[in-house]
Amino acid sequence: MYTLIDSHEDLMFLNQELINRPYVAVDTEFRRTHKDNMRLALLQVNDDEETFLIDTILIKDPGNSASFLFSDSVTKIFHSCKEDLEAIYSWTQSEMVNIFDTQLAHSFLDNDYSISYQSLVEEKLGITLDKKETRSNWIRRPLSEAQLKYASLDVEYLIPLYHEQNMRLKGSKRLDWLNQEIDRLIKTTFNPEDYLFDVERVLTKSQERNLLERMNKIILDISTKEEINPTLFFSKKAQKDFIRIALDKGINFACNQITAWRRELIEKDLIELLR
Repeated sequence: MYTLIDSHEDLMFLNQELINRPYVAVDTEFRRTHKDNMRLALLQVNDDEETFLIDTILIKDPGNSASFLFSDSVTKIFHSCKEDLEAIYSWTQSEMVNIFDTQLAHSFLDNDYSISYQSLVEEKLGITLDKKETRSNWIRRPLSEAQLKYASLDVEYLIPLYHEQNMRLKGSKRLDWLNQEIDRLIKTTFNPEDYLFDVERVLTKSQERNLLERMNKIILDISTKEEINPTLFFSKKAQKDFIRIALDKGINFACNQITAWRRELIEKDLIELLR
């Protein structure tokens, strides 16, 4: 079951309720025509009691009526949140805080990188979700009953997943790792220019390939020891970027661009590699 929110007045009333919740599950439906053109079409929210579908086409400017999204006291639970953050920003022009991402949490807990929401729900809860409306036209109105039901299911199971993951993470260093990763994701989403470096290869292809092979072996060894997915730990692209930045701007500068939990695990090996 769900409640459709399609007026500013209804959104204001809902916001007064959600702002007092400790956590809410959030998902979006949107249309992206190219890299910098995104339009939020629907915002789905579940507060552990009810699901609300907020029509962001009809409510063009939320003003302060969606402040629960930006409250430090309300944890927003997503699955694979990067595009959702961008979509919500296109509607509100505000950056979100206090986020939990079940996809990232699963990567840290179960050594499985980039699992889909449907697969995670099936694996953890034994529930198979319908994927038929994934490529629907979410901009066109009215939305069909099938679309609305599909959208509501996208937040139906996020809170049970959050409880299961949070219980396993509590007291673990991986909770701190997850929080660092989410903080980094938020920063790179909203301020990407701070993390982009225009550096070119300064080694020959053969020299760079040799360094990358040695670096990848270090990463695989640490990943095995720490039981971390190697792509989550240090992807192939991140390895190449790191080596080029280190050779251009120095090893200390390059190490300072990676998150603290990664530095803790690999900095000594990287300094030795590039000495």
